[in-house]
Amino acid sequence: MKRRLLAAVLAGILTMSLFGCGQSADTDKPKGDDKETGGKQDLVILITNPGDVNNTVEEKLIEKFGDKYNIVTKPWDAASVEQTVKTAAAANEQMDLVQYWPNQMNSFTEVGLATDLNEYMDEEWKATFNEGMLDIGTYDGKLYNLPYKTVYPAMLVDLEVTRAAGIKDEELKDQLTWEEFCDLSRKIQDNTDASGAGIADMYACWLSRNAVMQAWDTDEELDKWNAGEISFKDEKIVKALDKVKDVFDEGLFYPGDGALAVTRDQLYGAISAHKIGFIFDSSTAMKTTIDNSGLKEFKVCDFPIMGNNSTNPLLGGCDGYFIPTCAKNVEGAVEVMKWLTGEEIMTYRAENGQVPCAKIAEDAAVDEAFMQSISRCIDQIYPTEIINVDAELSDYMQNQMPANYIYNGDTALTELDELREAALEK
Repeated sequence: MKRRLLAAVLAGILTMSLFGCGQSADTDKPKGDDKETGGKQDLVILITNPGDVNNTVEEKLIEKFGDKYNIVTKPWDAASVEQTVKTAAAANEQMDLVQYWPNQMNSFTEVGLATDLNEYMDEEWKATFNEGMLDIGTYDGKLYNLPYKTVYPAMLVDLEVTRAAGIKDEELKDQLTWEEFCDLSRKIQDNTDASGAGIADMYACWLSRNAVMQAWDTDEELDKWNAGEISFKDEKIVKALDKVKDVFDEGLFYPGDGALAVTRDQLYGAISAHKIGFIFDSSTAMKTTIDNSGLKEFKVCDFPIMGNNSTNPLLGGCDGYFIPTCAKNVEGAVEVMKWLTGEEIMTYRAENGQVPCAKIAEDAAVDEAFMQSISRCIDQIYPTEIINVDAELSDYMQNQMPANYIYNGDTALTELDELREAALEK
């Protein structure tokens, strides 16, 4: 178990990313499939999750490699990426490069669906990654996933809304307790026409996932929970999930009814109209949200503390890339992966408000203050979650919670516990 590995290796990312510069190097060319389509070899990629930065990176990729490969893009979705890859493998369909989380690669490594990257990387290429980063995607000595940026939940504050509600800036601590967040949200709703908080549908599950992660008083209890050894009906879990249920029952999240189904574009519109005080978002998407909504007066706060564990564990980690064993253009996948984790793209991500996992250019135009604000919680990241126990359990918690608990209560806990018990019997 990579227990708190990220807490140790990610803490120095910011300094190393901002001031280190790696040299690119040619790697040994692996053997790929000779299949060609239209005079060019196919390269099938599943790498672009929503976001302006990611979309631009894909555009840059196609521009750079489109003359060499017939690039086939597949739609990436957090809820379906695992099943998409496994279905492709079962059908012997080509899938060359996939975005996935390095700390969750056991979904693929345990069934032999990920390629060991060690044989395709020389020491010079490995050295371009920040210290310890490659350890996250390494299992039993085999490197399966190359990380490229860090990610964890954070909270954006519209200062125009909070000031209009009579909330002083000094009340907005870098990290509020859950109770403080709720009290300030009520103050916004009582004194303005804005909602206390808002969240896009794609991130809604983070509320319940963080709640159950922070339900435990010690990391030892948390480890037992993550191993599936504790029932979903445990009173600590019920209490934690009720914290999330209560804020939706109270209508504190935009727009009240339907708060769990707000799309990202709808959220941008509401932020632009100053209709939300606290916006729950991904640390890596913060700048995109600010830019797309036109927010001028803001503060980036950490995810509120929901429990009593002194380490305040937080879900998150890195986004990364791996090559499935059903890849038919491994050479192309390695070439593209090297470029995606290289100086040009790492610099582009850093300049657009993302914390990279590899070296960037020495003259990069990076907003250091902003980068610090989205890096404060790196040492709180706890890379192991109960969702790693089983794919069906993961699907339920990522795609059906917290709505099922909010609307169905104990029924949801019964269904989750059945999945937990079934997973342990496998």
